[in-house]
Amino acid sequence: MAGQIARLKGASRVIGSAGSRDKVAHLTGKLGFDAAFDHHDGPIRDRLREAAPRGIDVCFDNVGGEQLRAAIELMNPHGRIAVCGALNRQSKADPDDEPGDVLSVLGKRLTIRGFTVRDHLDRAPEFGAQFRSWLRESAIVYDETVIDGLANAPQALLDLVNGAYIGKTVVRLGS
Repeated sequence: MAGQIARLKGASRVIGSAGSRDKVAHLTGKLGFDAAFDHHDGPIRDRLREAAPRGIDVCFDNVGGEQLRAAIELMNPHGRIAVCGALNRQSKADPDDEPGDVLSVLGKRLTIRGFTVRDHLDRAPEFGAQFRSWLRESAIVYDETVIDGLANAPQALLDLVNGAYIGKTVVRLGS
């Protein structure tokens, strides 16, 4: 979703990473990303460098760990990183806590800012109207996986963390 919104807001090049070749194809095909890579296909830094040979100006990170370190290394001066998650820490028994080279952050004068949706609730009506407009115009693809029943929620969470779904995943309660 972040990549599609970035494109709609004027990003000239959108790159993504995913955990399977099918998801990479989804990003570059259905969602229109310029490039994507499977983070299992070797060092993330190398894959990202191939996808972004001129560096990165803006990064939306919800993983942390190796992915964030690679982005910091490849950021252009005065680049910006928005951090909205830490899937690396949340999904591994032995998470990779290393955030990245702080000297690169200083030398490149990067801005790294964490946020949650609650930080911007005042903008929810404006965003909702814009998002509905994009949906009506088919300017954005909204993928959703629905899992039925609270009893299936624990397995759905495990499957979600292991990359089984594309798009938003919800558990439907009742019928």
